[in-house]
Formats: sequence, structure tokens, C-alpha cells
Amino acid sequence: MPGVSWRSKPTRNYIETGSISHVVGYVGDISKEELVSLYNENYTNNSIVGKMGIEKQYDSLLQGKPGSENLTVDVRGRVISNELQVEPPQMGKSLVLTIDMRIQELVEKALGERVGAAVVLRPSNGEILAMVSYPFFDQNLFNSDDASAQFARLRDAKNNPLVNRVVNAIYPPASTFKTIMTTAILSERSIPAAKKINCPGKIVHGTQTFRCHNRGGHGWLDLDDALAQSCDVYYWVVGRDNLGVDRIANYAKEFGFGESLEIDLPSQATGFVPTAQWKERRYHTKWFDGDTMNMSIGQGYTLVTPLHVANMMAMVANSGKIYRPHLLKEVREPSTNEIVSETKPEILHESNIEAGVWREVQRALRYVITDGTPQWPMENKLVKIAGKTGTAEVGYLDRWHAWMAAYGPFDAPVEDQVCVIVLVEAVNDWDWWSPYATNIIFQGIYANQTYEQAVQSLPNVRAYAWELSHNKNRRSRTD
Repeated sequence: MPGVSWRSKPTRNYIETGSISHVVGYVGDISKEELVSLYNENYTNNSIVGKMGIEKQYDSLLQGKPGSENLTVDVRGRVISNELQVEPPQMGKSLVLTIDMRIQELVEKALGERVGAAVVLRPSNGEILAMVSYPFFDQNLFNSDDASAQFARLRDAKNNPLVNRVVNAIYPPASTFKTIMTTAILSERSIPAAKKINCPGKIVHGTQTFRCHNRGGHGWLDLDDALAQSCDVYYWVVGRDNLGVDRIANYAKEFGFGESLEIDLPSQATGFVPTAQWKERRYHTKWFDGDTMNMSIGQGYTLVTPLHVANMMAMVANSGKIYRPHLLKEVREPSTNEIVSETKPEILHESNIEAGVWREVQRALRYVITDGTPQWPMENKLVKIAGKTGTAEVGYLDRWHAWMAAYGPFDAPVEDQVCVIVLVEAVNDWDWWSPYATNIIFQGIYANQTYEQAVQSLPNVRAYAWELSHNKNRRSRTD
């Protein structure tokens, strides 16, 4: 009809939404900037391209080639030749991810509606089995005519639902960093592991008083008990008097902190490991022993992503090896389902630390679970777990990020183990849910249970979950 025109536009319909949104990402109209960089790769100003996640990372594999039909016409649009020239479209490749949707759903429910992140990593090859960041979003919102408005709404929303907290948000590692400190102490032999240090609940350094999380003090502790009870005084003393900032920084980098983890996503934070030279250049002031003390317990300037902490646990489980974490498992031909390529395990870093040191660190992390701070929430009769808690102080607001970093089954070959990291941000009401969520995830994976079944199988978790629900209901009534 005169004055009426039409155009077709391909859209991506996402069947799986929720927490998988940060992994898969979404597509949208190509921007001017993208067209400039992609023009020589057969993209046009009508192209739909990946904007985030796997969609963006592997856009060239997913694109395929559009088809065309050509007729010869004159200047008035009248057909001169009826010979139709057809170029059929070529489908893009099919991608198979490492994500296990059963585990993904389990982790999503275990974290719940808490602002934070959780990741499950296979330490023997770097496969990501689950990656959850909350809040998340529905990718299908970007299929609508008001996609720009939807993007603006999500961009400006509270708690940044567009941010993948597993790889793009950075936090102090808190006491999970004591895993690295323990490795450094044993490797450097800076102090005998059996030597005890007294924790009176605080330590005075210069004009400052540093207080342990146990204000009453832990008493005399050796290295095993210091890690299990997460004694700040022990690590303050050893970090300041026996290790020093340079060696601590070197061991942190040995575990991959402060560096890109090279995961196959279009963006990721590298985190940060401070040094004395950096502080002098940045703030024009010297590095103090108090800075070393803060660094020794994972506070101060050190910043990591949850994926960095997952790789830290993977290095312990692997006795010194970190594999490049990845999400792509296979590339397949869509018409035949034939495998075109597979992602092979790739060593990202291999440490020279002695095998005996790794065995001691592994044993110490198991002792944390059986006799340390997370003994109650991490009790599990099916899976033997090793790990470390962490509570990161946020400013002076009396608020904390809650970490749980673990791997297991402790008595299984590394090929059968997984690393589980759960972080609950300080913006949530404090409920110390991270170790409970971690236990649920291990139970669900190895008992092949749903979230609900796993909670019922863990008496301590079930009791605490009921208490949280009861207190929440009570608060809502009194408010």
C-alpha cells in the first residue's frame, strides 16, 4: 500500500531467565561505536549484536550470516527479470555452556533474595557449574520497543541488577585471606606452626588499638587454632613481625589476586593487591605497620571478586594449580549437532610451593569446618567440607560483607571436588547466611537434592532457616 512500509527484526526469546541472565547476557541494536569496530566483519547498521555476557563474548560465533533474495528492477521498481537470485542464510553455531542448570537453580535459591553473589567452580579444569548474582533481570525486557527505557531503568535501579557481582564487583576478602596468610607462614617457615601466640582480644600498636572479633580474647593459639577461630591478633602479629607487606603481596599475587582471571566474559574486574611503593606513589605517604596488619586479615586496600576467592580455593584443592575459569564447553554445528570444538583445560598459574605445604593448608581448612567458627552451620554428614569464613567490615557503619569459601568433598579426588563461594553484601540485614547457603549447595549437589530437600536434610540449617523466617515475620508484625 502506498505510504506503508515494513521491516523485519530478529529477536532473541530467552526461555531461561533469572540468575542465568548475567551469564547469558542479552542482545540489542548495534550502536554507532560498535559498527565502527565491527564494520569489516560483515556487520551493518541493522545488525543485532550481543551486549553482555556470553552473547557479547561469542557474538561472532552466534551471528551466522543473513540470507538475501535479489530481483532485477528498473528505476520505477518494475521487475525486469523474473530470475530470482537467492542466497540462503547461514545459521550461527550452537554453544554448550559448562553451567549445570540444576546446580544453577540450587545456588540461586540458596542465596535467595540477598544482594550478593555465589559461584560453583570445578577446580580440576576451571569449569563454572553455577554463577549467581543478585539482583538479576529478565533479558526479554530488551525485546520490547522501549528497550532503551528498560535499560535505563535497570541501570539506575537500586543495587545495580545489571552488574555481575561474581566477576565485576570487588570487595575486601576479609578472613578468607587468612588462607593465603597460612600458606605464606608455612611456606616461608616464618614462625613454627606449633608456636602459640596469646590473643587478649586486642593489640595496641602505636596510638591505635586493634580489636579482635572476639573481644574477650582467644587465649594462646597455634596456627591451626588461629585459622579455625579466625583470630585477628595472631595474624596481625605474624603479618607485622614475621612476614611483612612484600611477602604478603607476593603470596596474594601467587593466588591470582590483583590480576585478570581470563574468564570468557567481555568484562571482569582485576581486583587489587597493594604494596608499599603503590601507597607512596598514590598517597605520598609511607606504608605503616598498621597497613600490614590490616592487610594480614584481608582488610585495608586489598580487593577481590568472588571469582578470585573461588580460584584461591581451587589452588588449595589442586595443590598449587589454577585453571583458567571458563563458561564455554563446546561449539556445535546447529544442523547436525556435531562438535566443532571443545574447551580444553588451561593452566592459568602453577605455584612452586612445596606439596607438603599444600597438604598442611588443606588439613587446616578441614579443621576450620570441624572445630572452627563455621562448625554449626557447616555440619554435614554426607559431604566432608574444607573452607574459611570471612567478615569484611564496611567503613564505619557497623556493617559487614559475609563470605564463605569452601571446597569438597575433602576426601574425594580433586576431579570430583567443587569449590563453592558465597558472598552476602552488607546492604542486607545481617543474618550470617553465607555458611548455611554453602552447606545447602554442597548437600544439593552431592545428594542430588533440590534446595528444599537439602534444607530438610541439614538439621542445623533447617533450624536456622526457621529462626530467620520466624524473626522476619515477627519484625514485620511489630513494625
